[in-house]
Amino acid sequence: MPVFSRLILPALFALCGSLRSTAQDDIENAISTMLAGMSLEEKVGQMTQLTLGALSSGEANSGNPDGHQLDPEKLRHAIVNKHVGSILNVHNMAFSAEHWHKILTQIQDLATKETGNKIPILYGIDSVHGANYLRGATLFPHNLGLAATRNRQLVEQCHAITARETRAAGIPWNFGPSLDVGRQPLWSRYVETFGEDVHIASVMAVAAVRGLQGDSLSSPRSVAATAKHFLAYSFPASGRDRTQSLLPERYLREHFLPPFMRAVEQNVQAIMVNSSEVNGLPVHANHNVLTKLLRGQMKFRGVVVTDWEDVRKLHSLHRIAPTIKEAVRLSVEAGIDMCMAPDDFHFTDNLIGLVREGFILEEALDTPVRRILRLKFALGLFENPYPDPAAAGEIGKEDAHALSRQAARESLVLLKNNGVLPLSKESKILLTGPGCHSLSALHGAWSYTWQGTDETAYPETLDTVLEAFNAHHGRDNVLWARGAQWDGSTDFDYALRKARNADVIVCVLAEKPSTETPGNINDLAMPENQLRLVRRLATGKPLVLVLLENRPRLITRVAGLCHAIIYAGQPGPHGGGALYELLTGQFNPSGRLPFTYPRDPHNLLPYDHKHSDSVGPDGDTPGFNPLYEFGHGLSYTTFKYDKLEIAPGPLTQVDSLNLSVEVTNTGPRKGTETVHVFVRDLFAEIVPPVKRLRAFSQIELSPGETKTVTFDIPAIDLAYFGPKNYPILEPGEFEVMIADQKATVTVQ
Repeated sequence: MPVFSRLILPALFALCGSLRSTAQDDIENAISTMLAGMSLEEKVGQMTQLTLGALSSGEANSGNPDGHQLDPEKLRHAIVNKHVGSILNVHNMAFSAEHWHKILTQIQDLATKETGNKIPILYGIDSVHGANYLRGATLFPHNLGLAATRNRQLVEQCHAITARETRAAGIPWNFGPSLDVGRQPLWSRYVETFGEDVHIASVMAVAAVRGLQGDSLSSPRSVAATAKHFLAYSFPASGRDRTQSLLPERYLREHFLPPFMRAVEQNVQAIMVNSSEVNGLPVHANHNVLTKLLRGQMKFRGVVVTDWEDVRKLHSLHRIAPTIKEAVRLSVEAGIDMCMAPDDFHFTDNLIGLVREGFILEEALDTPVRRILRLKFALGLFENPYPDPAAAGEIGKEDAHALSRQAARESLVLLKNNGVLPLSKESKILLTGPGCHSLSALHGAWSYTWQGTDETAYPETLDTVLEAFNAHHGRDNVLWARGAQWDGSTDFDYALRKARNADVIVCVLAEKPSTETPGNINDLAMPENQLRLVRRLATGKPLVLVLLENRPRLITRVAGLCHAIIYAGQPGPHGGGALYELLTGQFNPSGRLPFTYPRDPHNLLPYDHKHSDSVGPDGDTPGFNPLYEFGHGLSYTTFKYDKLEIAPGPLTQVDSLNLSVEVTNTGPRKGTETVHVFVRDLFAEIVPPVKRLRAFSQIELSPGETKTVTFDIPAIDLAYFGPKNYPILEPGEFEVMIADQKATVTVQ
């Protein structure tokens, strides 16, 4: 170890408790001092991230969830000998807070007491919809469900609870939020997006980052957020995960870049890279995207981390690098700061070799290492890297569960109601379908295990849909028949016999939870055995269809047989209770679709399609003809729009579009309405879409009440990306549309 490190750095770190209150330039000076004393191996180690499984000797399982054990020799080799600076993940199954505290203390003891530079480990985890790898934590609807709420304050609060509980486990870094825009409904991670609209995704990006990072990263209630996956990961041409995206640069900038731009403006601390390729070049090797765009144009100053094993895959999968060493060179020169290796030292050893052989300058590593150390300082890890044993009391508190219940209620979208809802509390209900008695169907992937399908991993205190109905409606009034299962089996006759004694049938269809490559599908249709179950149950009795799904699975062949349909997505631990409350009218639904629900398997267009997409084969039949439109959602009351008014006079490009509209509750119940403002560019150099969402707002109205809703939309928000790939706002006419109200505005 250098004499400087041995004699000076311990004294420097003793002063770190005061660094949080020093100016940023003092922190930068401290980092410069550290860098001057670090060896090449120590710098490369800081850029290396290993998974917990690579450092472990035993796995957790449902019989012994805290049975996981660290391997002391592997851990020492990684931290002391290889100078690894970051660890991630859970090993097989969610841990208790006590076990997290135990292993993180072991890890930080080695890093801060037995290494030369005593730099703490930066631990990261996928807290995707709550602290889902922490037993006893509060989970929430996935992002797609949160987008259905249209409630940005709720989204911020849910992410704040996620941060509080993740940090209570001792983990300061979250690999979220996912800011991929859901333009490909086949994609297995669709439920992790905020839907198909770039404006909603951008608004929710701001809310999520604010919630996770709070006012101070060093707070025991905050974590560093990671905007992922940069860029255009969610638009695979094949619909399959980690496969290529093919799209013009202007389309990429208009539909996929803005949520990341908003996150960077909110000082998001990290960016995770798209695992796949865009237009033939893997993003992990794309200098134009990771350096020129992200660092140069977007001014991002945080840490760029790879996704799982994606540097190696430049060689083994994408085949743009003839050797792993060349893959390492390409990724470092493209602009990655940290490699999620995650199982070995291929990145570490090859990067050291590249520097020693003169292919990469050692000084070039100072910039990524500086970013990593800066994040560790910001998180307060130099001051105190250890978990707080008292923080376990912050996990699973009632305020968090109350928020999760509210999020579940607001995420539910009533798609159809032919007068059968709400149900009488005295009615006898038949529950059937594979989603009735499954906690995993309510939660989806990233729930206690990666795929979320291990029912034994879920807390015993949680209710399935069936258990929630039994508890609230009375066991004597609830009948149950599985009817169909995920393995393709059926028991239609038993379900039909049960139906004879029921007043109403509630059929809960469910996609088996999945994510990433295991979630790839070849057919967007709901599995055939489940569709057959609905057809067999269509006997004339009121039939309510509930959809628990990762993405909009096709139900067109049975939708017309149902008297009511509810899109529930994957609403989380309180989804069963929320569904019962909705069905029996205990709250008024307010959810709105964050995507276009397709009718046909080969007509998967988003709402902001082009005019030519609207033309059918015979000129009369519509080309764009979804089952349910983006923004659709019914209520137990009705709303009337009137008096859309726009400030007179043409707009200049520096003005704002000021408009107002009156909304009246014309029905019998108090309700929440989401007011969507769509704008259509009537003529443009690049073919304009039929409409684009430019603003939205929620209001609550009592029966007979009228409110005036106002919007102030910067004129530049009417711009589009032109032929030269930058925003332009052409003079001309624009049509503003709110519900059935329309008005025209001129831009000069």
